Amino acid sequence: MDTLPHTVAAPRLRVPEATAARPRGYAVPAALAGLIAAAAALRFASLGAQSYHHDEVITAMRVISGGFGRVLHTVEVSESNPPLYYLLAWGWAKVFGSGEVGLRSLSALLGVAVVPVGYLIGRQLASRHAGLIMAAFIAVNPMLIWYSQEARSYALLVLFCALSLLFFLRALDAHRGRDLALWALCSSLALCSHYFAIFPVAIEAAWLLVALRSRWRAFLPALAAVAATGLALVPLIVAQVDPTHIGWIEHSPLPTRLFEAGASFLAGETGHVIAEPPRERYALLPALAVGLALVLVVFKGSRRERRGAAIGLAIGLGVAALAAGAALTGKDYVVERNLLPALVPLAAVAAVGCSVVSARRLGLLLAVALCAYWVAFAVYVTRTPNLQRPDFRTLTRGLGPASGSRAIVSWKLAADPVRWYLDDEAVRMYGGQEFVGEVDIVGKPLVAGKPVNLPPSFRLAGHVRLDRLTLTRYVSEKPMELSFPDLSAVPTGFGSDAVVLDGPEGWQPGPSVRTTSGGGNPE
Repeated sequence: MDTLPHTVAAPRLRVPEATAARPRGYAVPAALAGLIAAAAALRFASLGAQSYHHDEVITAMRVISGGFGRVLHTVEVSESNPPLYYLLAWGWAKVFGSGEVGLRSLSALLGVAVVPVGYLIGRQLASRHAGLIMAAFIAVNPMLIWYSQEARSYALLVLFCALSLLFFLRALDAHRGRDLALWALCSSLALCSHYFAIFPVAIEAAWLLVALRSRWRAFLPALAAVAATGLALVPLIVAQVDPTHIGWIEHSPLPTRLFEAGASFLAGETGHVIAEPPRERYALLPALAVGLALVLVVFKGSRRERRGAAIGLAIGLGVAALAAGAALTGKDYVVERNLLPALVPLAAVAAVGCSVVSARRLGLLLAVALCAYWVAFAVYVTRTPNLQRPDFRTLTRGLGPASGSRAIVSWKLAADPVRWYLDDEAVRMYGGQEFVGEVDIVGKPLVAGKPVNLPPSFRLAGHVRLDRLTLTRYVSEKPMELSFPDLSAVPTGFGSDAVVLDGPEGWQPGPSVRTTSGGGNPE
């Protein structure tokens, strides 16, 4: 009986799924390099477009203007943040100067450095694809761009909190002592950058304590190092406690501030930081895109993707919850910029959602749309004065040099920037009386008639609109003695007002005037 010959099947090549989906070797580095370049362009191209605002002037004029020892002393007696940023800025200013571009370039460089860290976080949480989307979000997010262009500690805070998160994730996955040591180092540096770093660091420490309980001998030295850093900062914190630093914060309900922080994470600073009412409408489209990304990861994500998003969500929302709890039980410092440690973990959630393998096209479309909106909005801000810091450069050019003794009345946070840009012997008045022949009022566009606080001899000499501010000038043929209560009660359209005195070269305030030339509390 004939038999059919055996048929030998041709061998089939099995390509692992992960290898098939993996981009070519050069594609990821090239894409990441492009995102880093884009982040640098968005931060450095418009670095000097806006003038300094109050906090930045304090950095340049008061904190880093002296020697190394004076920096440490000033941080202790008049700041409410740890010293690391100021020490870096002090050295940076020695090389690049204390002007807007020179001093802000430190923050811009730190902000760019977060982009590759973001890629590594996204890759650790989910995939290379998630890492690239995460890097893109960090590169173009308006809130991160804003604080990468500010001469304060926030860009440094974001960088070290992002590094702390990265090594936390690595230690969580690999249980290596090297990752624990790097987590401890970055967490300690984050604490030395800003006190709100305590919230993500505490969450990560508690998480590691539970997850690595079987390796407690390796984890406890790392935890001890972070705890030692925190304890070393306690005397400084006690010395810095000053209720005047937080009084304005508590005027707004805590839930409102938390809501405004969420809107700022999606659209940048569009509210009280720039002396404007918050405009949450700019956050509507980003909120929709982020919401759809969350839906994707919940219903389409793999186990690993859902786990990665859950970790980011737990840390991001945990920071907000702990900060709110601290505000309810003690000092209330909850504002948008102080909550920045929550932004990178929350951005990671959106990045993982936009990179879900089973819905990659839709996720990529969402990521591209969100990035395009953020880039367009960042460019729009550079062209829209009402979305920028108040323009004190234009204002002081309008004031011009003093021809005689004069009083400049503005809102409280405008006084020191006015003094900085006048670049003369102007001082801030806190009490007493002074003979002045000119009163300049810096206020909102709608200004009523002549203030009743001014004597009849003062006549209107000019009223100029300067973008969203006005400069109204009153002059008297003969200098008149005006008191601080009268001048500080002149209406500007803002809240509490401040008075700056200056005059021609060689002018000095009278002996009864209480002033400060350092931009802080009266000396």
